Amino acid sequence: MNHLEPNLVALSWFTLLWSVCCLGFLQLAGMYPLRAGGAGDARNPVLLVLGNTALWLALLAGTLAFASMQLRWTTIVVVAGLLFLFIPELFQAIPARLRDGRKGMAIAGCILAATLGLLAWLSVGTVGGPHA
Repeated sequence: MNHLEPNLVALSWFTLLWSVCCLGFLQLAGMYPLRAGGAGDARNPVLLVLGNTALWLALLAGTLAFASMQLRWTTIVVVAGLLFLFIPELFQAIPARLRDGRKGMAIAGCILAATLGLLAWLSVGTVGGPHA
């Protein structure tokens, strides 16, 4: 594997970050289009959806920036593609009560924020240096 990607530590972090991005995408895709119902629809909480979308976009941009600085582009394409192909199975294994509605969106927001914090921590420290 070192011949394919010398920076295995950064590859591991990218795998985690991209997995969270894919899970967030799948959850948010089910929340659009936004439907504002009367006093707030329990199924589609508009403010939580918009907040999670902002967090997801920041995490996506940061993850792609991290990957482009740390990994070979071929590694990014292959790993991101494989994860995007197989993450829906993991997403389907999550109980619906933790995916949908206010509770699911609040949990996802916490996970997205924590992952964004992890990404910020990774960007401050060194993760094995840029690839050769």
